[in-house]
Amino acid sequence: MTQDAAPFIAAIRCLGGGAADDALAEAAARLRAEGFRPCGHVQRAEPGRARDVTLVEDVTTGARRAITQDLGAGATACALDPSALAEVAAGLLAALDGPVDLLILNRFGRGEAEGGGLRAALEKAALRGVPVLALLKDDYAAAWDDFTGGTERVAAEPEAILTWARRAIGAARTAA
Repeated sequence: MTQDAAPFIAAIRCLGGGAADDALAEAAARLRAEGFRPCGHVQRAEPGRARDVTLVEDVTTGARRAITQDLGAGATACALDPSALAEVAAGLLAALDGPVDLLILNRFGRGEAEGGGLRAALEKAALRGVPVLALLKDDYAAAWDDFTGGTERVAAEPEAILTWARRAIGAARTAA
């Protein structure tokens, strides 16, 4: 990733609890209401099972899909479902072939830090000049900075997200 792409890529610090996802979902809904075309996902939890199930919610359709497996009460292994994540990534790659103003990634995590996960969608968006917003846990901040060359951090508040997104979309359109 080159520094040229950095103005179109930003991270939102994710501290857990879903507040950043809620802020990003609200901002995406407001962008759609303004006529912009965001695509991507926010993360949701489904409590009440032996182990919480993580869902991703499409910011365009509201459809939810589990990306973790319920491994049972005694499980200690990583519950991420690689095939579900691959399907989500494929959907994002296909969406990026159409008119998109902003890509929203529910997380930049271990998979992306290691070159997998949703990283191909992030790369495709950057190559197409589509701005990207990703939620980022502190554990992966160094990998994010290595991959992106260091990018702006946006507060996990709808107004801050909207301000950044409108500016980035405008800059991307001007550059196109």
